[in-house]
Amino acid sequence: MTDKKHSPFSTELLSSAPTQTKMAAAEKELQKVHKKQQLTAAKQQKKQKVEQQIASVGKPFWWMMAMFICSLVYLFPEAVFNAALTEVAGGRNSSHDDLRAVELFGRTISGIGVTLLLADMLLTGKRVARVGRALGYFSLIALLVWPTVFFGQKWLVDHFIIDASTPEERQQAYLSQVLRSALIEKSIQFEGINYDPDKAHSGTEKTFLSVFGGLVYADDKLVDDLSQKKRMIMEKFVRDKAMSSFDSHYQDYNQFRQTLRGKYQAYADGSAKYNQTLASAPERSDEYWLDTQNQVEQGWGKYQKGVTAYEARVESRAQKIAPKIHDYFERRNHCADKKKGNSRDRCFKRLQDGYDREIKKYSIPYIPPDDWLIREEISTSENVGNSIIAGVMTFGLFTAMQAVDAATGGDAGFKDHRMVYTNDVNHYKRILMLKMEPDFIKESGGYPLGITSLHTFRVHELTSIKVNKKLKQKGLTLPTAWSITDRRTFDKAVANKVRQQADIKWRENMRAKNTNMAPNLSWKQFQRHSDIQHHIAKRMGDLYVNPTLADWNNRQFKQQIIEPNIQRKTTEYLNVLEAQKAQFADGGAFESTGKSALRATIIPPISMSISLALVLLTVLKLPMKLVELVQAKQTKLMDKKPRKPYLKPAITMTLLASIFILPMSIGDNEYTMEDSAMNYFFEQMEKNDSASISFALKWLLVTQPLVQPIGSAIDETLAITQGFNAVSAPLNRFDLAVLPEHETKKQTVKSDSAKPTLKLPLTINTNVANAKISVMNIKPKYQPGMLLPPGGYDIKVSAPGHQDVRQWVYLKAEKINLTSSFNL
Repeated sequence: MTDKKHSPFSTELLSSAPTQTKMAAAEKELQKVHKKQQLTAAKQQKKQKVEQQIASVGKPFWWMMAMFICSLVYLFPEAVFNAALTEVAGGRNSSHDDLRAVELFGRTISGIGVTLLLADMLLTGKRVARVGRALGYFSLIALLVWPTVFFGQKWLVDHFIIDASTPEERQQAYLSQVLRSALIEKSIQFEGINYDPDKAHSGTEKTFLSVFGGLVYADDKLVDDLSQKKRMIMEKFVRDKAMSSFDSHYQDYNQFRQTLRGKYQAYADGSAKYNQTLASAPERSDEYWLDTQNQVEQGWGKYQKGVTAYEARVESRAQKIAPKIHDYFERRNHCADKKKGNSRDRCFKRLQDGYDREIKKYSIPYIPPDDWLIREEISTSENVGNSIIAGVMTFGLFTAMQAVDAATGGDAGFKDHRMVYTNDVNHYKRILMLKMEPDFIKESGGYPLGITSLHTFRVHELTSIKVNKKLKQKGLTLPTAWSITDRRTFDKAVANKVRQQADIKWRENMRAKNTNMAPNLSWKQFQRHSDIQHHIAKRMGDLYVNPTLADWNNRQFKQQIIEPNIQRKTTEYLNVLEAQKAQFADGGAFESTGKSALRATIIPPISMSISLALVLLTVLKLPMKLVELVQAKQTKLMDKKPRKPYLKPAITMTLLASIFILPMSIGDNEYTMEDSAMNYFFEQMEKNDSASISFALKWLLVTQPLVQPIGSAIDETLAITQGFNAVSAPLNRFDLAVLPEHETKKQTVKSDSAKPTLKLPLTINTNVANAKISVMNIKPKYQPGMLLPPGGYDIKVSAPGHQDVRQWVYLKAEKINLTSSFNL
């Protein structure tokens, strides 16, 4: 071993059994086992801690933390909804759509709040021992509770408050809303109520306006007293409201009429272009006429080229066929002179067959052989001379036969002509020119041979037909029998085409602007056109008076627009207020109006009170939840302190007292002080056995102004309502799909058996007898006095020789019978 050489035994042992490697692997396995045991121990310890927390407080710490965070987050949108509801319900110009939007927001938040509340109450013990199980139960509660609360609120309100209301309550609610509006416009004043609509509205004023309608609605005596003066109140209210907005209305009208003048200028420019197009008809006619003459000249050139080509083709064939035909006649004479009997007949047939074959080679119409012969006239002297010679040569026999033939009525051998043949090519060319003329006519499009001048070609009947066909392809319509020499008819056709094109382009431009206006209307006619009036009506809304002109000054605007609207609105209000109570019942003419007023009167104070209570309750519960979190975190496994069953009820009572009693003891505002005139309304409520409602409204008037600014500040910082508005459209569609709007649903159910009070008669009078009247936006044909539901109807009146008149006519519930007059 001194020479440091390995033992053969140890070397073989190390190479066959690597002990060190196995020991390292075993050590790693041991570490894995230790880690697994540590993890198991940690899980067991964590499980024991959770079980300890559940045994101590009923819930694990992580679940309590989650509920605390959710409650804290929920507080922000709930406070924002409370502030938004105050803005809408206490706003001066809030609409039904505004109330609908904030109601949707509130129902969404309420569903979330109730879901969190029930989850916090129901999910305890083993249900929240594990995260997966807790989230599963929470999801189940959310799927059940949120839709129930979201849709249930709407159904409960409609079913138990709106649908269950009496006609008297609906009419009284409408009056309370009118009086609220009159108070805003300072048309009425209540002694002791120092409400100033002109100053900036704080949370106090907005809360006051939110509950004022409900206070008036609950006071039957006040409603009866004010009903005696409702006509005076309505007239003053409508006039005050109209005049308070007169400057803004006239400014809007002034801006609109400037826009309308700009549109008329554009319309006038279009009319000028239209007129210029019509005035260009003579120039267009000259262009068409020049094009026509060029077409004729081109046709004449083609004809001449065709004639030249035809003559060359005939010349070529004549040169080829002349010797053939000459040879044919030579052979035929030979057959006639040398052959006799059947032999001559066979000779003739053989020659005829050869002739037929030869003619087919030249692609020409069949020409009988004798047509190639030349007629040669025979003079009398030649006949006499030939007769004498023949008589001498026959020793008088021929002369004797002539005499016999003449005696029997014959020609005595005298002939006036004879048929001869020739080898002159020009003769055959002349024959072919005539025989092949049909081919030329076909090639030339119908023109015959023999046209020798442009004038003859131009006045040819076929030229007029061809030119007419070409012009028709270009959209120029001429009579079938038109001749190219008739320039007057041609000019008239061009003028018609120019007008037609101008009309098409004009209609396209008008269609692009959603109108069917004719050109060249004056400014006065333009304003009174039905499409312009319809556009004005859309822009002016309820202020529209037919017709509304765009050149009135402020005095005329007041006389023509404001005053009629004051009378109309006053009549509308009075018709509702003075209507029979039965008309506010289900199916009555004012059912929808009464229910909307009742909703706007009752629902905002109720929703605002509940929302305010939830906000305050959540705020006061958060510290208690925080304390529970701290206690749960500090709980030891062996700590098992006895529970105090009276503690939670005591805390609950303390919270309720803090919410409903503490604000009332802190102080009042100008509307809740004992010497305030508002105390009259609260006293009347208490007399009507509504002490709890009186206390709730007074509490709301005191507490809401303290909380509302906080919600507004949160919304300005976090833009919660803005974010909700971005996703409210699909939620709104979902809501309407499940529970349609109350009024829409009612009208749909009753549409098949609608009462006569829901349909109004319509009669259209015209200044032209037998004028045609059409209602463009419905299917039923117009009949005088026809019954139609309230709404807008597009009326078109037309008569021969008059320009069509088209405008919208509006049927309204307050107008028992509408008769409109149209002047053509």
